Amino acid sequence: MNQLPIGIVDSGLGGYSIYHALQTRFPTSSWLFLADQIHAPYGDKSKEEIIEIMIGNVSWMRQLGIREVLLACNTASSNALDSLRHTFADMTFYGIIDVTVSPLSHQKRVGVLATEATVRSGAYTQSIAKSHPEMDVVEVSAKPLVGLIESLSDVQVIEAYLRSLLSSLSVLDTLILGCTHYPIIKPVIESVFDVKTMDSIDPILHLFSTKTLAEGKSWVVTSKHPTYLKEQIHRLFQVDETVFSKEEVSPFEISHCQ
Repeated sequence: MNQLPIGIVDSGLGGYSIYHALQTRFPTSSWLFLADQIHAPYGDKSKEEIIEIMIGNVSWMRQLGIREVLLACNTASSNALDSLRHTFADMTFYGIIDVTVSPLSHQKRVGVLATEATVRSGAYTQSIAKSHPEMDVVEVSAKPLVGLIESLSDVQVIEAYLRSLLSSLSVLDTLILGCTHYPIIKPVIESVFDVKTMDSIDPILHLFSTKTLAEGKSWVVTSKHPTYLKEQIHRLFQVDETVFSKEEVSPFEISHCQ
């Protein structure tokens, strides 16, 4: 069994929300979260750009010895998952979209709030259609939302933007938060849209509860400025997190801290 951490990758705080939930639920298990903030946001990039970025991120993780990676990012899952599985055939990848829609059951009209690149891919509509072809799915891009969350914008600014989307996401049974950043502002979204929401966190916790996990140290790494990510995490999660730069993490440290 691979005794190295499971890698988790996203462009920033959304992936940290997944990492934090996993680390809280499985506190002795070993995880390495990469916040690729230097390339954030992913959602306004082309499919080709997203694939190139993700190949770079996974190559870095592979050099550390990591062989399992969770794409804690809907944009990466919808645009790069197949390419990563082809490029790194000896590694295991967990996408996020099929897992997120798995709890759907009797809904008739489902909304998906996501990045431009995720909506463009049609991944949620396709995933839902596989098990629930009768459901009406409406995917809407919330292009500025990741940037507003990453920049720690005021709630009033976020609310005003969300209200501009009300006409596109009306009369829903459920609203899927199709970006891992969005659960950070879940109460605001539910207040504006007055609808039950679904996100990725609980389905991902269930997924990993079925697996044998390596035990050891966990890491939070950023491709940009550790001090800034540390401040963001403290503001939004009230956690005093230790954050490393990519240059501070070596294969030796990863393999000898388990």
